[in-house]
Amino acid sequence: MRVGLVVMPFAAADRPSLGAGLLQAALRVRGIACDTKHFNVTLCRLMGSPSYHYFAREVSVAALAGEWAFSQAYWGERFSNWESYQREVLDVPLWGMSAADRPRVLALRDLAPVFLRLVLESNDWGAYDLIGFTSTFEQTMPGLCLAKMIRERYPHVRLAFGGANFEAGMGRPHIEHFDFVDYVSTGEADLSFPALCERLRDGSPEVPPGFLYRDGAAVREAPRLPGTSPRTLDELPAPDYDDYFRVAGATLAGEGLTTWMPVEASRGCWWGEIKHCTFCGLNGETMAFRAKSAARVLAETDGLTARHGPHPLQFADNILSMSYFEDLLPAWAARRDRAYKFFEIKSNLKRQHVRLLRDAGVRCVQAGVESLSDSTLRVMQKGVSAAQNLAALRWCQEYGVEGLWNLLFGFPGEDPLDYDRTLALLQKIVHLAPPSAVSPIRMDRFSPNFERYREHGFSSVAPMPAYRHVFPFPDEALSRLAYYFQYEHPGRADALARGTPLALFCKRWERERARGSHGELSVKAGPGGGHWLTDSRFTRAASSRRLSPEEVALLLSCDAPTARRAALAAAAKRTPASQGALGGALDTLLSEDVIAEVGAHLVTLAMLPMDRPDVRPVGVSLNVIGGW
Repeated sequence: MRVGLVVMPFAAADRPSLGAGLLQAALRVRGIACDTKHFNVTLCRLMGSPSYHYFAREVSVAALAGEWAFSQAYWGERFSNWESYQREVLDVPLWGMSAADRPRVLALRDLAPVFLRLVLESNDWGAYDLIGFTSTFEQTMPGLCLAKMIRERYPHVRLAFGGANFEAGMGRPHIEHFDFVDYVSTGEADLSFPALCERLRDGSPEVPPGFLYRDGAAVREAPRLPGTSPRTLDELPAPDYDDYFRVAGATLAGEGLTTWMPVEASRGCWWGEIKHCTFCGLNGETMAFRAKSAARVLAETDGLTARHGPHPLQFADNILSMSYFEDLLPAWAARRDRAYKFFEIKSNLKRQHVRLLRDAGVRCVQAGVESLSDSTLRVMQKGVSAAQNLAALRWCQEYGVEGLWNLLFGFPGEDPLDYDRTLALLQKIVHLAPPSAVSPIRMDRFSPNFERYREHGFSSVAPMPAYRHVFPFPDEALSRLAYYFQYEHPGRADALARGTPLALFCKRWERERARGSHGELSVKAGPGGGHWLTDSRFTRAASSRRLSPEEVALLLSCDAPTARRAALAAAAKRTPASQGALGGALDTLLSEDVIAEVGAHLVTLAMLPMDRPDVRPVGVSLNVIGGW
């Protein structure tokens, strides 16, 4: 029994596929020969990394530009051509593409047949008993194109598909409309795919649970059962990335790319188990949170680094397990592990959590920040306040942890006045990093906004128009296979108009930061003692002045979000000043936008000194799943 796993474009070329690595390792444990083909790296080399990076990370996902280019190789122009695709997809501002970038799509369309012929002819596909294609990014049409070519030349080879694009009900329309596909995995395949390979090896006709499969002209289903997924993640093998690094090393070095090492410490979302964020379509039918033990994560990362070198570690977790603040992160900090690490976090952390992240070598986080409006955050069901989001972003910057965040808008039920409030707040925090994206919400399958769209105020929900240009199927089939959906709601037009100034300001913010002229807002020790406030934010006139003891006490008291009365009480414990003096100092700091009043909270905006007695060391017992 010999198995081939195929990673097609447009999975990121600067890192191996975690899913393929896990499956290859699982087959190896069972004594089944397996090769992983990283054709995303092949196309990256053919296109050049800037062009490939554009399709893998920058283009609007709702445009399906990579899928469309390969669909032209599959279908030709029978139902979609460049003119109609431009008119109905690329010309639409919400999900389209600038005129300057459109030649990239044409170049990819012309290159796709050459690329497909290259990967077909340069591999002995007939030597495999089963070939599995993974599709989590825009990999579906590239994979289907190659699979069809393999079937035509090697009809005895069985073909399987899996990945996020086939999860749950999305898998059936694919196997129904592409008759060369033999198996489709509709969920986690850690156990079911190796079981399928074993049964094929042993000549068993039984298909394990978790698959759709072809039985003559009919499509059957082996439903997922309890025990289909791993009981614990610790029982899974470490991913096998040997094939990737054997192929990609020289290629990526020549392209000047940094190679990342994907690692999985957990699956699911512990916050989603409590309250599912309304816009989030991640996890599908696997929301249940499961985390590896700290010992296992340490052993796995150590082993991968020893085998492949000190690459940055990209943790694929949807959310950082709070238990890791008790064991995993202190272990990294104690041994001064400086391997560059990325995690996604929830923003309701405290300062000492962020310090511990820094000490553990976590240099970049997706901060879980999507709004600076309390009312919108309640609509989102994020379980945090805008002030918490601001504090988390500032702490990240203070400790040298890059905090990535987004600004989403356009939810039914928003307060229209929050757009002006948000813009005013953005103008106060330009000393921090700008959001990575400013955009109206996208409706994704599996999100509460999709599953209960009427309840959440949406109407006219339908697959994004790009799907009609990739798949020539009836509307019913498109509705089952699509992941991205368009929608309407009564306030949508007004939201788009009000969101435009936010996007324009953030573009300016990005330009100022790129030039290094965004400015700073920081508290620093002054000559001869005391503290000075330096303010050079590009949205205000530059200034520098000495802070009074009352102002220093208030800045420290509002380091974490707090109510006004509590802030004044805490400041009074730090300095012998009257309530009147403290109130006047607070009004001054508010008028200078050094402290912000956000909803019911005050929060310091200025960067504060790090080495202070009020900042606890790492390794303390922490547990903040709830709020402050």
